[in-house]
Amino acid sequence: MKFLPSVFFALRFVVFFFFGCALLVLMSCAEYESWTNDPPEIQTFTLPKEVRYGESVRLKVGAFDPENDELTYTWEVSAGTLASEQGAEIQWTAPEIPTSEIEPDETVRVHVLIRDGGEKVASKSAAIIVYSKTYRIAEALSGSYELVRTQIAGETTEAFGSMRLTTATFTREYERNNTFTERKWLTVSILHDQKHRRCQRFLGNLLWTLRICRNYSTKQEKC
Repeated sequence: MKFLPSVFFALRFVVFFFFGCALLVLMSCAEYESWTNDPPEIQTFTLPKEVRYGESVRLKVGAFDPENDELTYTWEVSAGTLASEQGAEIQWTAPEIPTSEIEPDETVRVHVLIRDGGEKVASKSAAIIVYSKTYRIAEALSGSYELVRTQIAGETTEAFGSMRLTTATFTREYERNNTFTERKWLTVSILHDQKHRRCQRFLGNLLWTLRICRNYSTKQEKC
């Protein structure tokens, strides 16, 4: 019965041989897939150019994979809040500011990373401008004005002098005896009379009617 060890050895050799071949085939397939796998391609990247502070918008990316692999999406933003960091379409809320304050424009960077099943990646970045409407009004109205008249409680009182608006603090400075006195600029509404080139601004119960004299940023409304 000496042939039994030989048969056992032969069978064991055959098993290991086929196992090794199968392993080589699988490794070759994996390497072949890695060699032939192409990264995802981004076709569209949809997001607004500008949003107001605190506004919520949708961010979308359209991509496909040449090998039809399942794609995963990862989003990142430099400011604001993402409702979810995954998916081809997500909701993003811009940074918020207190209603009593104004802020200059802020640039927010948006980045999306797309990965396929073979670990190939594609990415896209863009910027969104976040703005305050109140600040932009202040910026547009910054300059020096001549005070034409004031109206308090429905009664008009003639007055002379000048008023200056500053962009940084959105305050009004009224000149009296050649000295500017800074006061808080409380805007309830803004009216513009194109015919007479007047701007009316309500400050609580105080209505200022101003004629633009110099340093006004909008050329067509200059005196």
